[in-house]
Amino acid sequence: MSVSRMILRIAVFFVSIFTLLAADTRDFFIVNTFNEEFVNWATPHVQTFEFPSDEVSFSSIELVITLACPSDSGDCDPWDRLGHITVLHETGETDTAGSPVTIPYEIARFITPYDITGEWGGESGPGSCAWSLDMTAYESILRDSVTLSLYISTWMGNNNGWLITADFIFTGGFNLKEPYRIVNLYRTGYLEIGNPDNPVENFLVPKPVWIDTEADSGYIRVVTTGHGFGNTDNAAEFSYLHHTVKADDAEYIWSLWRPDCAQNECSPQGGTWIYPRAGWCPGDKVTPTDWSITPVISPGDSMLFDYDLEDYFNCCRTSNPDCTGAPPCCVYNGCGENTMPNYVMSVQLILLRNRCQGWNPGDLNRDNTKDIFDLLMIADMVLVGESDIPCYNYVGDVNENGIVDLGDVIGMALDILNGE
Repeated sequence: MSVSRMILRIAVFFVSIFTLLAADTRDFFIVNTFNEEFVNWATPHVQTFEFPSDEVSFSSIELVITLACPSDSGDCDPWDRLGHITVLHETGETDTAGSPVTIPYEIARFITPYDITGEWGGESGPGSCAWSLDMTAYESILRDSVTLSLYISTWMGNNNGWLITADFIFTGGFNLKEPYRIVNLYRTGYLEIGNPDNPVENFLVPKPVWIDTEADSGYIRVVTTGHGFGNTDNAAEFSYLHHTVKADDAEYIWSLWRPDCAQNECSPQGGTWIYPRAGWCPGDKVTPTDWSITPVISPGDSMLFDYDLEDYFNCCRTSNPDCTGAPPCCVYNGCGENTMPNYVMSVQLILLRNRCQGWNPGDLNRDNTKDIFDLLMIADMVLVGESDIPCYNYVGDVNENGIVDLGDVIGMALDILNGE
């Protein structure tokens, strides 16, 4: 056996002994923001919280939202309400009046359940519900001092409402792809559909966006929910319509529909929670629709983005002279007596870049080869701790499990022994 191979095997054995003495665990950092925040009226609750600095790297960020019912003399709001959490991000710029420029980015949407404190079919309601949402895409705006806005469209105004807790869980590690830029393409309130006197095309206009030269991938994130019912096709809460997003000449089409409401874990509930709906279910998070534009991305150029809706005509309008007030024009009630059919939309472009452009896995000293010096550097990170420079950790993570550990030392040693 050659001296170099002997040294490698001794190094692997030495590192193995010391690494196995410690558990292979990742660091977690939890930011508790709203803590049983009482919400009983449709007024935003705005607070500022301290988040980790951008000097610390994380492999993922998760948001856990918990809804609970007020105790004592209060109870939960028994109706399904639209809720969301938004980051009010200060850009560092000022407007013409000298005021700070703030951009709102919706990062999470949910719909509150119907009554969850009663009993149905001999089974009691859960009393509280919790959901987890992936926040990794919003890493760039969840750093240092962060202002959050919590909103629920509830109108109780008494002791009834919701206790909202929102915890952000940061998992230590490193992602090669950095989501560094967010662009709000469309952000609507209650956008009426089916009214030719107020066409959605007036609001969903094509949006040109300059793509930075450093961007190497990206996707469009769509969070759209349909509301209003009793109209033609029972729109928009219970209507099945197709939606289309476009990036230059490419497009993605999907149906805005949740067919699985009856399987909701936040159950049983009162009300009609089991019925499918347009993009949401009572007592559940709203899962974004993500469409990758990486195959058509144009760094260093402008791209045109657009959002189209399937043609829809709401016959059940007061302004429609042909409204009959009966099916199929109106599913129920009379002309204009229902909540207008509408969509609440948050459409974002999320751009990513390579954090470690020019770095190659295993080549820590950047001499374009894997050698004993690289192995010793990896072993040092296992014994002493990962580097403060994320790209060192990236190239040291030979087995690509998100952390530099004993497996990377063994894998690196085998690569060198095999002449790779």
